[in-house]
Amino acid sequence: MRPARTTRPAGVDPRRALAGAAAVLAVLGLAAVGATSAAYTDRATAVTDVFTAPTTRFIPQPTYLAGTGTALQDDGTIAVWGYRGNGLSGTGVASVGHADTISLVTLPADDHPDGRRRAVKVAGVSLDNYYPTDANYTGMAALSDDGRVYTWGGNQSHNIMGRTASPVPFNRPGQVAIPGTVVDLVSSASVFLALTDTGDLYTWGYPQGRGVTGQGGSSTSSSTPARILTGVHSIGAGVWNGWAVRGDGVYWWGWANAAGAYAGAPSGDNTTANATSPTRSAALSAHVTSGCTAVGVVAGSPEDDCTLQRLTGHYYGSQAVLADGTLLTWGNAVEWGTGRPSGTTAQNNTPTAITLAAGVTAVRVAPTEDYVLVLGSDGHAYVWGRYSYARGVDPGTGLVSSTNIREPARMTALGEVVAVSGHGYTGGALRADGTLVLWGGTTQGGNSNTYRTVRDSFRPTGIGIASAQPLTALVLPGTEAAQ
Repeated sequence: MRPARTTRPAGVDPRRALAGAAAVLAVLGLAAVGATSAAYTDRATAVTDVFTAPTTRFIPQPTYLAGTGTALQDDGTIAVWGYRGNGLSGTGVASVGHADTISLVTLPADDHPDGRRRAVKVAGVSLDNYYPTDANYTGMAALSDDGRVYTWGGNQSHNIMGRTASPVPFNRPGQVAIPGTVVDLVSSASVFLALTDTGDLYTWGYPQGRGVTGQGGSSTSSSTPARILTGVHSIGAGVWNGWAVRGDGVYWWGWANAAGAYAGAPSGDNTTANATSPTRSAALSAHVTSGCTAVGVVAGSPEDDCTLQRLTGHYYGSQAVLADGTLLTWGNAVEWGTGRPSGTTAQNNTPTAITLAAGVTAVRVAPTEDYVLVLGSDGHAYVWGRYSYARGVDPGTGLVSSTNIREPARMTALGEVVAVSGHGYTGGALRADGTLVLWGGTTQGGNSNTYRTVRDSFRPTGIGIASAQPLTALVLPGTEAAQ
């Protein structure tokens, strides 16, 4: 059973902001692009313009926002589809139908140096990564190329928005006030984390009575971003926890899951006690041996010289990628969460290297609710985890499957891909020709594509909501595949 569930910041350095944006784009596999005037008019106040059709490829964004798909166009436009109630479309309306045309959102352009503010990363929360419709716990955030953070698609009852609804309503992207320049943005399933170029880490959102904000108490939550740590190199997050890498080690906070349940101990130390403020992990810190003293670095970017480069987590475990491509996993092996055979509780909760395939290393990880996707150095996606709750796809055939996968399996049915993604019970990948491939789509353990997060068309889709979906190509206008 599932557990219960403004103004421009001072001191912004545009050069550092653009460098941070370039690092994020590099992580996404994108090239930085220049300004565009396509269907866009600069405004003096914070408003959102919507493009009528994309012209370049979209990169699917991994989030903890169940039921809502997001992708980032390489000109900085955000695509949103699936569940779009509570203002999640970002277009200024309360609700957009599940089958309606994909919503396209651009960030407010007020006082941007070249009149076009580009999103470089998207994060999203929904309680435990499977409550998509509750506005009290749901929201989206985007990082801009000039180091700002914007939120929309929920409310402020649990501080998810990190701002008031004035002057910009919650159905449009509104700026969150964070001192300095933000270079990276991630989230757990209920809390957003923002890292500045000076190494300051800020959090805001719903602590779940488990200290997930890291603000010092199990239920402590500030209405606007609060700084919880300084001197931070890079950041990562799991469903109920956050991580910060510093020169002196890795720090974690949040729910320890009593070490044995759900995701196990995100600390990697087999501890049963929750951490309500950043706490040093002995196991993970052992992998911080060099290159981790610089502050304000995008994890896994070309600027990241740290020996530990990526930290992610899903419902049944945690994952770390080292600089040499070694993939470490730990968590609940009984629930197929570690990608390796089950051992003792202590063994399961110890970060341990696993193999994708002979000679293949890990490039990046994109967890869904119950299973984990990994982009391998051979250009293929690998998967392991639990399918029996909500269905995944057979790695070889691409058809819907309920057979759990104990150890990483190459998704040969996908072919070669350049990015992997996941949210809720939906998996995704990007092929080199610009085609997004989606599958699954279920929510809360059901076996239906309830919010049509798996679709085949940019325009209203013909794919129904009766069942989980097999590998399905979503071809967007303007991509190579659509031409």
